[in-house]
Amino acid sequence: MLVEAAERDALSTLCAELPELRAECSRLPEEQRLLLRRIEDQARARRPVLPLLRILLGADPDETRRALSSGLPDAGPGQAAEERFECPDGACARVALSPYPAGPIPRCLLTGQPMRGQ
Repeated sequence: MLVEAAERDALSTLCAELPELRAECSRLPEEQRLLLRRIEDQARARRPVLPLLRILLGADPDETRRALSSGLPDAGPGQAAEERFECPDGACARVALSPYPAGPIPRCLLTGQPMRGQ
């Protein structure tokens, strides 16, 4: 169960910070860009991502958990919100915040599915 909790936390962080991680990886060698694509594919299929994140971040298991708990590289703070949305299938704990009431529903950055309102 601990592994499942660690994977859920990793997926939550990955989903929340995916745009920043994509931007960062776009400036890195092709090997890292391909690795990020593989991580996204694994996450989309709801398979473990921690081993691949360890490789991408160049960290051992403890360092990876610390890096994920403090945010992925180049990830900034969130924004204030009027509405909150959660993962469409509950696979992660990501919460998307929308500053516009009754605005467009955020979508999962991995699956493209609309997120669920809280």
